[in-house]
Amino acid sequence: MRIDEEVVSEIEKRRKLADHYYDNFRKYYENKNYSKASEFLWGSLNALAYAIGLLHGEKVSDHGKVVNFINELANVYKDEEIGGCLASAQTIHANFFHDFMNDSMFEDNRRRTEKLLEKLVKILDAEFKASLEG
Repeated sequence: MRIDEEVVSEIEKRRKLADHYYDNFRKYYENKNYSKASEFLWGSLNALAYAIGLLHGEKVSDHGKVVNFINELANVYKDEEIGGCLASAQTIHANFFHDFMNDSMFEDNRRRTEKLLEKLVKILDAEFKASLEG
């Protein structure tokens, strides 16, 4: 499927936003401000899901849609690990609001969420390249 310039621009914007949020996550993470770090880690995931969604003709614009869409990607790519990583990402998201994680809990969920981010980046890069090649 070939995509128009407006969609290409929005995907590129969302990819930069994901990187920006991830950079902010790292700053707060290094200072052990896990609540704020959680916000930016989820924000990065959200921006990546939105960008991939655009390639599928969908606007993945709220929490429920993000979760459903990532579960769909897990099925499409036959990657069961995505589901487990998504559960950790949702826990990270909840930590932003409730600030309940200790160091070890945050570390476990952070690692799994970052693994999900890596998978989403690979999916985005592959699908975006394919759409540009038409």
